[in-house]
Amino acid sequence: MSINFIPLYKDHFPLLLKWLLTSHVRRWWDKDVDWTMERIQKKYILYTEGYKILGEIKKPMHAFIIDYQDTPIGYIQYYNKHDFPPEQGYPVGDLPESLAAIDFYIGETEFLGRGLGAAAVQLFLTQHVFESYNACFVDPDSVNLHAIRSYEKAGFHKIKEIPELVVTWMVYRKSNNI
Repeated sequence: MSINFIPLYKDHFPLLLKWLLTSHVRRWWDKDVDWTMERIQKKYILYTEGYKILGEIKKPMHAFIIDYQDTPIGYIQYYNKHDFPPEQGYPVGDLPESLAAIDFYIGETEFLGRGLGAAAVQLFLTQHVFESYNACFVDPDSVNLHAIRSYEKAGFHKIKEIPELVVTWMVYRKSNNI
């Protein structure tokens, strides 16, 4: 299986717009945003430079296109989970100190249901996340059973459900696999 991760560049913005407007991505990813090329540029231009601004502080953000057999099929990003807890509305103090978080989606519909999401996440953890962190966090919508199964297949374990926010906390510890 030939999966690669290409750093996000401005040339990828039309793909992001296309993917963010597909129903299977839009249902779970920034579903309240009316995506336009202008909004894509405004949000993701900083990601191409390796950061996101939180308040007035630059926080590292690492964004990539998922490439499968020379075809861009999705998006994946990682960051220090402790840098962004206010965005999700819950405290993360009880989680491991060395903790990344990832977000990803497969944007191309013909590549859904083929196990590529779990495979991409496993490879991404090894090649990128676990170079700097000892654990990784995801918090899919508790109703998004496809995402939860994909994360479990990749090696994540459920640690908590937050019914009032409809999210499931999942963690993958580097020691699980290495």
